Amino acid sequence: MRVSPTASGRHYGLVAFGALLLVWSLIGHDLWMLAYPFKSNLTLATDRSFRADLPWIGFVLILGGALTLLVWQAWRHTRRAAVEASARLALQRLIVDHASEAMMLTDSAQRILSVNAAFTAITGYAAEEVIGLTPTRLSAGHQGLTGHRNVWDFVAENAYWEGELWDRRKDGTLYPKQLRITAICEDGANISHYVAVFSDVSESKAQAQRLEYLARHDPLTNLPNRLALDAHLLMAIDGAVPGIDRMALLVIDLDNFKTVNDSLGHPAGDRLLAELARRIGAHMDPARRLFRLGGDEFVIFIEQMDSEEAVAALADGLIKLISESCDIDGHILHMTPSIGISLYPEDGRDGQALIRNADTAMYYAKAHGRANYQFFTEPMNAAATKRLHLESELWRALAENQLVLHYQPQVDLLSGKVVGVEALVRWRHPQRGLIGPSEFIPVAEECGLILPLGHWVLLTACRQVRSWLDQGVDMGEMAVNISAHQFRQPEFARSVRAILAETGVCAHRLELEITESTVMHGVDEAIRTLTELKDMGVKLAIDDFGTGYSSLAYLRRFPLDRLKIDRSFLADVDSDPDAASLLTSIVLLGRSLGLQLVAEGVENFAQAEFLRTLECERVQGFHFYQPASAEEVVGFGGFGLFAALPA
Repeated sequence: MRVSPTASGRHYGLVAFGALLLVWSLIGHDLWMLAYPFKSNLTLATDRSFRADLPWIGFVLILGGALTLLVWQAWRHTRRAAVEASARLALQRLIVDHASEAMMLTDSAQRILSVNAAFTAITGYAAEEVIGLTPTRLSAGHQGLTGHRNVWDFVAENAYWEGELWDRRKDGTLYPKQLRITAICEDGANISHYVAVFSDVSESKAQAQRLEYLARHDPLTNLPNRLALDAHLLMAIDGAVPGIDRMALLVIDLDNFKTVNDSLGHPAGDRLLAELARRIGAHMDPARRLFRLGGDEFVIFIEQMDSEEAVAALADGLIKLISESCDIDGHILHMTPSIGISLYPEDGRDGQALIRNADTAMYYAKAHGRANYQFFTEPMNAAATKRLHLESELWRALAENQLVLHYQPQVDLLSGKVVGVEALVRWRHPQRGLIGPSEFIPVAEECGLILPLGHWVLLTACRQVRSWLDQGVDMGEMAVNISAHQFRQPEFARSVRAILAETGVCAHRLELEITESTVMHGVDEAIRTLTELKDMGVKLAIDDFGTGYSSLAYLRRFPLDRLKIDRSFLADVDSDPDAASLLTSIVLLGRSLGLQLVAEGVENFAQAEFLRTLECERVQGFHFYQPASAEEVVGFGGFGLFAALPA
């Protein structure tokens, strides 16, 4: 058995002290016999013996003194070692008691010998309550006796165990702990003690669960996100039997949601998304789960589909539900969804295929009027591939100057003179020839190309005005269509000013055409932008008037110059009295607002004559001129037909 250094020092000190006591006893005895002899006749002999023994006695005295000094020093060192050992033990005990991890010492029979303060703090048991007990009795069963025996069997075989297990506190609550058990062998062979060190990992596990939740949920709506959707689809499809189990996936995208962000700000958009998520989520059940993919896109996954008719009914209900008005910060908003639907296993046997095909169907729904749903069909793949290819080519077209402007003259109907031109963008495709804007402008708006494209159109049109003026050709005003996204840019008015300054074109030669829906979203901001443009001297026109939902009260607030009547109102004026009456009302309305009227899409003599009787100021259309290149438009009728404006 191993003996402590302090105990050994004390043992050897006692032996040395006994030896010293024996030496001094012998010296004392000799001195006593010399001082008090027993017989007088021995005195002389004793005197002689004493004198003879004097050197030996001196040596013994010196040796005894040295030995005494050594014993004294040994005693002092032993005493100091004992004090230092006690101090070290006290320090070690202090460190153990202040450790953040709980520590427990047991004997070889697993009876608890000592615990530290952290043990009491974590388990709730005081030291006196557990001394002599076994850890298995304290845990009271959550792991089960078998679990604890497996742990201790592993320790017996490997001299350690480390892992996580659940335990029970004194108050009965369960908690997870990270535990490490180490066996101690004092003689190097047989286990004499066990040391268990553990910590409460409740908080770290809760934090991990919070991080896991955040990783799989959208913070705005608290809905599961794309990561959670992927995992759910994988689990559902792995457990499905093709041909027996049928499932459906719906991708829901809000129509024109970006307008809300642009006009009311992102906080209002976030509140709208949260409200719609709440509405839709209230109609979900265990068989139908709602996810948010991001932005304004949601997904509903139906794990047990009854029939396609039931899915269609759900989509109809969602359109009605989402279309109900929302009061956001005092603004009554109406949103509509476009919904794409894919079915398992017909449209895909894995989650990614289902999402991709439902997304394709959703874009197909948007292309067919929005506010509707479409089931995925295989021809949609070809259309989606074509659109993706067109998007890629469109980026290349802008970079390689494949886009060109054509110009359609606007005619003063009373004088017959050309008073301006409208710039119309065309795409001169290397293989497909000239492509009209109706085919690629929607793609440009969806892929984010509309901003650089719109800037290019405005800059190119103003450069063309400058070029004509330098040639001595006055084409009047240049009308340019402005997209909603372009108009809502905070720096739009400043960019117009910069283009005018760069090209040297006077502001009164530029007319910007903006649709009703553009100015009616975020009216106050639209008025500020229009006023800034008007202060520059730029002419302003509402394009496609009559097709939107503009309010007359707002129209009076907008600093406009013209209303441009949409071509749809001219179609039957020569044969339909109602159409003629409607067109007359629009012209009178514009005149009452103090605005000039421009009719577009005039295609025959009857339409032109009807507009002439209404004294509509300007017209444009195929009846007069078709859009043409800059060189061709100058040759239409010679320069004398153009009404000159101040340079």
